[in-house]
Amino acid sequence: MKKYKTYQIVVIIIGLFLCFFGRFIPVSSGLSASGAQTLFIMVGGLLMWLLVGVDWTSLAVILALALIPELGMNKVAAGTLGNSTVFYLLLCFMLAKSLQATGVAHRLAVWFLTGSFSRKGAWCTIAMIFVSIFVLSSGLSSSSTIMIFLPILYEIFESLGYEKGKGDIFPAVMIASLAIICQIAQATTPISHAMTLIGFSSYNSYTGNNLEFGQYVMVAMPVGILTAIGWFLVCRYVWRPDVSRLSRLDYDAIKGNEGPFSKQEKIAATIYLIVVVLWLAPGISKYLCPPAYPLLNKIHQCYPPIVAIILLHFIKVDGKPVLPYKEAISAVPFSTLLFMGALLELGTALANGDIGVSTWLGDTIGVFCTGVSPFMFIVVLAAMSVILTNFMSNSVTCAICMAIAMPLSTSLYSGLISPVIAAIMITIGINFAFATAPATPPVAIAADSGWISAGRLFKYGAVAGLVGIAVMLAVGLPIANMVC
Repeated sequence: MKKYKTYQIVVIIIGLFLCFFGRFIPVSSGLSASGAQTLFIMVGGLLMWLLVGVDWTSLAVILALALIPELGMNKVAAGTLGNSTVFYLLLCFMLAKSLQATGVAHRLAVWFLTGSFSRKGAWCTIAMIFVSIFVLSSGLSSSSTIMIFLPILYEIFESLGYEKGKGDIFPAVMIASLAIICQIAQATTPISHAMTLIGFSSYNSYTGNNLEFGQYVMVAMPVGILTAIGWFLVCRYVWRPDVSRLSRLDYDAIKGNEGPFSKQEKIAATIYLIVVVLWLAPGISKYLCPPAYPLLNKIHQCYPPIVAIILLHFIKVDGKPVLPYKEAISAVPFSTLLFMGALLELGTALANGDIGVSTWLGDTIGVFCTGVSPFMFIVVLAAMSVILTNFMSNSVTCAICMAIAMPLSTSLYSGLISPVIAAIMITIGINFAFATAPATPPVAIAADSGWISAGRLFKYGAVAGLVGIAVMLAVGLPIANMVC
């Protein structure tokens, strides 16, 4: 049994009290009892998720939501594990397993690192490491990507004579960059990225509209690429680590005895690329080939991965499936799905017109935003999403920012700020968690690696966050205004 610290026990008691007895706490004459209960479920749930964990606490939040008269267990159950976004994420985890199980992901990482361009010089090598991390993390979860690259970086450090605890800048920059680039790439697509999908579903909960895959990628991908380039330039010209030892790097030793692409790898990579194209096609065709949009828009995001997973199970090489179903399903973190479902249903409850929390929040917070220009409101949202996500979990940050932005963009700023633009800015921003271990698992892994101190990680992460905010506002916002 997990042993809780004293402060966690206090948080559990407070959190459960707020979740189950919040309707009896007087808040405002403009908020119903169910509205108060929903509001305090959000507060109590966020406290427990942030300070206790995301295991049984998700079930407690689901139970509390089910006790709200306007919802009930049937609606809550359908809105959690029955949510299409949760199902989509499950399929993404299963499909991504094909790249790991067949060795495609590791081969791509090594290929980028040992290619001809990488061998041209130290900073060419570093640039290709960054590119390979970005490419893999844009289609895999950031945690999976960091576990692929950590052994590769450790091998590089050891072969160049670096030792833990010596305070060398080069290993520190590379370990921090692994987490930072992973998180930047995670913001670029919703593929296997739970937090990005939470942004998608939160937008749907508040507005009833869908955030299109292609539409989001057209904004987020340029932001991600330019933020990664900006971070590379900061590493080279601001941190300026000594890279002279890289001239001794044995690229062939890293490459090892990898032979040509196996048949399994070719099949897995081809099917995965086809799925990605089908995901992108509806949103992109709307702008590049409008006549095809009505047809392509009928392709639900869950269709391609379902077909792909079935094909990978039945296509056999040397008598064995390319990806057995049991192996695919073993890659699914069900605790994460349950947490995501609880968070999404909480967003649905907050946006429920019969409960009235969104209207109350809009009226209450709107008083403080009177006189604030639409552009400045977006600036504050972008900055707040990045700053908060570096000190608390990105899911909690998403819930807070969406609870503020969605009601105001449909009331005080109605016609002035598109809710979809606000949602995209928040969804990108909550992924830019670079500075502290509690922010996100990849940063926690980097902090615990022994190659970088907490203070240096915070400094690097804070600068990367500032770069991200600047790119979001200078590049992302204008693109969003064009395509949304």
